[in-house]
Amino acid sequence: MGQDKKQLTKLLDFVKEIYDHPDNKEFAAGIQSIVLNDIRKEEREKWSEQISDIYELCLMKNLREQAEDLYKAFPLTGIADSLVDYYVEMENARRKNDFDSFGSNLYLQVELIVETLIKNETFVWAYDGIRNLKPLTRYDMEKRSYVRIDDKRKDANGSEIIIDTVDKYLIYKPENYGKPITKLYAMDKAKIVIYMVCFLAKVEKYPRNAAYSDCLDTLFAVYNVRCHDSHSGANVTPEQAEKYEMLVADKTMNYLRFLGFLLSFIKGVSHNFPLPNSLLSLAGTSK
Repeated sequence: MGQDKKQLTKLLDFVKEIYDHPDNKEFAAGIQSIVLNDIRKEEREKWSEQISDIYELCLMKNLREQAEDLYKAFPLTGIADSLVDYYVEMENARRKNDFDSFGSNLYLQVELIVETLIKNETFVWAYDGIRNLKPLTRYDMEKRSYVRIDDKRKDANGSEIIIDTVDKYLIYKPENYGKPITKLYAMDKAKIVIYMVCFLAKVEKYPRNAAYSDCLDTLFAVYNVRCHDSHSGANVTPEQAEKYEMLVADKTMNYLRFLGFLLSFIKGVSHNFPLPNSLLSLAGTSK
């Protein structure tokens, strides 16, 4: 190694001698070009990394400002910071085209809102009141008031159908009818919150209106993505796996569809909570 260094030193001295000679201007210009290009390349790489870091910081700052603005007037206290964090992660995942993380962080916002609402005493009291109304009460758009529908009605084929309680309308498994809301499945809880708060128990048509139906369909699609992300595709049924693949195949549209659902959900809770007196009065008739 020592001998190599001596040879390199001699080579450098030789190159410098040629470089300094006034008759070798082209050679000197070539050496300068090589050295300067290497410096520029190093500087370009350095600044490129710095610019990328600055861009990322600005982007995350903008996402946080958007999230804070979205939730600034949200009526549920104590959860805004967590909702903002989830929203930022959700939008950052969408930017990176990470559909699973996007769906999971969107669901976490819905879940936190739902879990907070079902611990609210007034909400629970109102739900208990509505669920005890028999038969199921719906909202008549023409009369602009709540009306009770008959216990027995005919479907489109003329077959008799029986409408009993809100539990039967909202809860997936009969063995869970009558259970406290905190003991229900996650999707049952979410359906109850959407029905009671976002739609104020106003179901214009039997069995449900198109907006309500679309809302629940999207909710279950979001939940499907969340389950796939949480379980890495394991412990899901073949039907769930098939549905997930359909969602991924059209994920560009589903990014927007899911966002539309989230914004509608946030808007519904923001506008309708605390629950209005009209709903509380209806719930009180069962007491």
